[in-house]
Amino acid sequence: MYIGLAAVLFGIRYFIFATEAPGYLTAIESNSWIFGVFGLGYKYLNKPSKTLNYLCQAAYPVYIIHMFVLYTGALFILPLEIPILLKFIGIIAFTGMVCFLIYEFVLRRIGFLRPLFGLKWNSKKTEKVKTSTSNLN
Repeated sequence: MYIGLAAVLFGIRYFIFATEAPGYLTAIESNSWIFGVFGLGYKYLNKPSKTLNYLCQAAYPVYIIHMFVLYTGALFILPLEIPILLKFIGIIAFTGMVCFLIYEFVLRRIGFLRPLFGLKWNSKKTEKVKTSTSNLN
C-alpha cells in the first residue's frame, strides 16, 4: 500500500510540479517510500537465517568503523579524474567492502578487540569448555 501511494505521489510530483513540488508532498512521498521498504523487509526478511544473524552481529561494529573507512576511501577516490557518479559508486563500494573485510578478518578473529566493538567475548576455548561440561552432565 505504501509503495503504491509513494509511486502515485512521485508521479504527481514529477509530472505536475516538476522540481518545484511543495515540501509537504515531498515529505509524505519520502515517508511512504520508507514505510514501504520497511513493510517489504518485515514481510520477506523476518525469518531466522544465518545471513540475518551474521548481519545483525556485524551492524554495530560496521557502524563504528564506517566513518573512518568512508573518509579513507574519499581521500583516494575523490582526486581521480572520473565522472562524479563513478566517484560516488566507488566510495560506496569501497566503504562497504572494506568495512565487512575489517569486520570479518580483524574484529571477529582478534579476541581482545571484540568487546571494544560491541561483540561478546567468544573464544573457541570457552565454547569447548561449555560443550565438554555439558556432556558430563
